[in-house]
Formats: sequence, structure tokens, C-alpha cells
Amino acid sequence: MLLGVVLAGIATVAFAGCASSTSSNASPSTTDASASTTTTYDTALDVTTINNAPVPGEMLPEQNVSVMLDTIDANGNHLKTSQGTRKAGTRVAIHTHQFGGQTCVLTGVITDFVEGHEPMQWPAGTCYYMPPNTLMSAANLGTEDAVLIDTFNQPPDTPLITIREPGWPSD
Repeated sequence: MLLGVVLAGIATVAFAGCASSTSSNASPSTTDASASTTTTYDTALDVTTINNAPVPGEMLPEQNVSVMLDTIDANGNHLKTSQGTRKAGTRVAIHTHQFGGQTCVLTGVITDFVEGHEPMQWPAGTCYYMPPNTLMSAANLGTEDAVLIDTFNQPPDTPLITIREPGWPSD
């Protein structure tokens, strides 16, 4: 019983900081119906800041990407895990994940920029949660390349990522 209470407390702390952010300039805004409270998030595709500041680093896709797992799970969801390298001095464009995800850092250090939160550093051997429908970017501000594993579990035929910042190399 005590273990259940402790685990419930840890889960509350772990996810309390991962709620979708409220944006005063959300245009248009969408309500996250699955949240316990009503939250909104910006759905614009021309976002250039997180927490009213530009994200440092050169925009560049992950390099050396290899898919480790790509399947449909027992619940009919698309489960995808991939490994890639975030080169030193680079970052992903500001983006959202409709259903969230997880990143584990194998080598190097990643700085995660999330709307509504202070930037957080994640060194090798740690993982971080990417909350759904929240503006974010991940940057390697160090001098060593960072090897990452990304995992997503979501309905089939939904995008894993939605780039919201103009100038992404695929634009």
C-alpha cells in the first residue's frame, strides 16, 4: 500500500511539469480534451520562439537515423523507436508531438526547450518526456555529438512530429 502511494506521488510530480502550455497568442487555439484541466496550445505553423526567446543552435535534422522498431502494438497503435545523432551546435526546429513521446540520451548532453518551462539539460544516461501538443525544441549546445533514442506510441497514420518553425531544411 505504501509503495502504491509513493509511486502515485512520483507520477504526480513527474507529469505535473508536462502539461500543455497556455499561450496568450494562440491563433487559433485548440483544447486538449484528454487533460484534467482545460489547456490550450498554439497551432500556428510560424512559431519562432519558445517562452518568448529564440532557441539557440543551427537548425539541422538528426543525422545517422536508424529505425530500431516500427510496428503496430496490441492496442492498434503505431510504436516507433529510432536512434539518431544530434550534431554539436545543432537543434531541431520548434515543433509539437500530438501524442507526446520520449527521448533517451545515450551520449552527450541535450538541452530541452519546452514552452512554459525553463530549459533543462539531459546528460547521457537520462530520458525525458515530450508532452503532447506543447511547443518544444531540443538542442545540442555542447561540443560533443549526442546520440539519442526517440520513442513514440500513437494512432496509426498520425504524424510523429509537426514542425512549426519556418526555415526547417525540409521547407
